Amino acid sequence: MFNLVYRMLQNYDEANEVTQDAFLAAWQGLHSFRGDARFSTWLHRIAYNCALKQIEQRKKDAALQVAIQAEAVDSDERIGAELEAHDRQAVVREHISTLPAKYRIVLVLRHLQEMTYEEMAEILTMPIGTIKTHLFRARNLLKERLEAFDQEWKTRG
Repeated sequence: MFNLVYRMLQNYDEANEVTQDAFLAAWQGLHSFRGDARFSTWLHRIAYNCALKQIEQRKKDAALQVAIQAEAVDSDERIGAELEAHDRQAVVREHISTLPAKYRIVLVLRHLQEMTYEEMAEILTMPIGTIKTHLFRARNLLKERLEAFDQEWKTRG
């Protein structure tokens, strides 16, 4: 649950707090668990809702503002530091964090949380077709951004 919340909020302390809130909400609402889905899916849905509440409370654009808060370093310095360390995963994570929230969340659930489309549909309360469309667009957008990043690096190097 923490990983999902952390990926949504991009803030460790906030993610800890929201995860605790989610566990508390799950404990208090345990009587409402019907068993229609797996227990872990139910917990993830609660965590997802708690994270959404936190994002709404901030009253900011989740996709852009979270990335801005997470990165206060000038982009040239950031690019140089990432490439000096040859940390491709950090570059990918950074680019994922700048995706619009609706695309970022499906990437996280599918590829990092390794959820099925059915589990994702239940957590996000959207049709599987919409999830697949968002995932397709997220992958394409991420690919474009990474290719542009690579091209920019080659021209600087």
